Amino acid sequence: IAAITCPSAAVPARAKAFAVLGDPTRLTLLIAIKAAGPISVSDLAAASGLNDTTVSQTLRYLRAAEVVSAERDGRVIRYQLADGPVAALLAAKE
Repeated sequence: IAAITCPSAAVPARAKAFAVLGDPTRLTLLIAIKAAGPISVSDLAAASGLNDTTVSQTLRYLRAAEVVSAERDGRVIRYQLADGPVAALLAAKE
């Protein structure tokens, strides 16, 4: 068997990306954001079937993990996928 090499510095970043995707609520929201593009909390709640509080708390986590970014549009904040490993994983063909 050939030795498989992976730069040791890449392992923690990859583990973090997979951990973000490991929660069904986070994954649901990320898939909805990917499909919709920039989207507000209330629209994301309606699209995902989750309540606004759950969506807001989950988005706070995803922002801290730098998986989504937020942009203010007047009084509304719209969320979109940030460039990075999670976006790349979500963009991969099934």
